[in-house]
Amino acid sequence: MACNPCSVNLTGSPEAIGTTWGRINGPDIRAHLQQFLELAHSEHGLSEETLVQRSEPYSDMMAELAPHWLVEAHAVARAAGVDVALYGAFLAGKYRGLLFSEECTSYAAVGVASADRRPLFHKNRDNVMRPQAFYRKHTLVPGRELWPFIGTGDTSDTGVMMMVNAAGLAGSADQAGPEPRPRYRGLMNPYGLRLIAETAGNCDEAIQIVRMMNDRGLYAGGKIVTRWTFTDASGTAVTVLNAHDRVSVERLTRVGVLWTVERPGLPELLHSRQGKLTPADMNEASRLPGVCVESNCSCLTASIDPERPELFTCAWAALGPANRTAYFPLYMGQEQTPVAYVDGKVYRYSLGPVTPESAAVFERETDGIRRQAEGAARGALGAGDEASAREHLQRPALEALRMADQTLETAAVAAIPEAAEGAGS
Repeated sequence: MACNPCSVNLTGSPEAIGTTWGRINGPDIRAHLQQFLELAHSEHGLSEETLVQRSEPYSDMMAELAPHWLVEAHAVARAAGVDVALYGAFLAGKYRGLLFSEECTSYAAVGVASADRRPLFHKNRDNVMRPQAFYRKHTLVPGRELWPFIGTGDTSDTGVMMMVNAAGLAGSADQAGPEPRPRYRGLMNPYGLRLIAETAGNCDEAIQIVRMMNDRGLYAGGKIVTRWTFTDASGTAVTVLNAHDRVSVERLTRVGVLWTVERPGLPELLHSRQGKLTPADMNEASRLPGVCVESNCSCLTASIDPERPELFTCAWAALGPANRTAYFPLYMGQEQTPVAYVDGKVYRYSLGPVTPESAAVFERETDGIRRQAEGAARGALGAGDEASAREHLQRPALEALRMADQTLETAAVAAIPEAAEGAGS
């Protein structure tokens, strides 16, 4: 997996990808696994043997739906120097059992709502505070076609919290209130979303996967009803409610804006800028006081290119609370991800935190670089040189990192604490 020394290529076999991830994030994996084991013992009286035994149905479901996930997870554990079975129990159990007071917030703009008519998608993730990763992954499995995707998640596991894939499908899974009939046996949402990221090409296919998992008893939302949000390259945006006994389309639009939670200021901002919404507007909305709540730990904005989503779809992530850090760019067409996006370094800017003024300067300057790079990439593609186009698309992320230490200033306020393991979506 040769690449720029400052980057990693998460394209390859499950074992190669897992080895790379485990090597880079070994310290977080070891620390978060230990926290998980201590919490399971102190609060629930569960031994390591019991945890492993209880994770066996999860492993069986992985083997049925996506056996390459098991291969990847085993490689992660070996590279990180932790027990393979205990790491499997960690993946199976870390997102079960807790119901947060805050729901995550997703929103989208499609059709004539955006300035350039590209579909826009965003999610603010609300959860406990842990180091976050932002990456492009493409798993190569003989005999099976899997979509490359850009995703975010904790540095210590392989689940996906929000994503956009090379087909131009973006998605998230949020809380939607208490589930009257809780179910814990099955896959939690970070893995349902990863299945969708790798195998669905549009909103309809994503909904079919949600229904399939529910009908076959593979979905485990725990104590919460799930609200899925999807946006695709055709310009469709949809929200889907998923309880353990039903799946129903809540809202669907092909023109306008859509959001999942009534947050102060969010509908007003989206409506007032309809017809001229940009990714920067989606990022601005994520920082509204009513949207960027105390539990915000990461955000993702995606601009989906309807003609060449596998190249020109771009995502921006704020790793950490949106009002304490800056957004960093990543193109679908770049096969390499900066190590600092993967290993928690970019997340640690939020611990400063970054001042709003320096974040604004940084984002404005990096977006100028991004526009130039995309223009050069389109020129190279027009000349028949896709390899050069992909090289141009690598530049914005690398330039953003080069500029970050020079541009991002920190404010003298208290840092946010990292929370213990064992939490929701």
